[in-house]
Amino acid sequence: MPYFYYLVVLLIVTGFFILIIDVSAFKKNQMKKEKMFAIFLGWTNVLAGALLFIGYWAYQKWFW
Repeated sequence: MPYFYYLVVLLIVTGFFILIIDVSAFKKNQMKKEKMFAIFLGWTNVLAGALLFIGYWAYQKWFW
């Protein structure tokens, strides 16, 4: 799994980009449903990246 950390960084960075760029664009254009979905998608990406990082760290520390 040498490329695993690239996936983690990609998930976290894209999540923050969605939260910063898309949410502000949808807010400016008064698109409420799209804004809420962008918030959900952004936080899902950030949480997935963080949970994968913590899970892989725990796996390496205790089970490897």
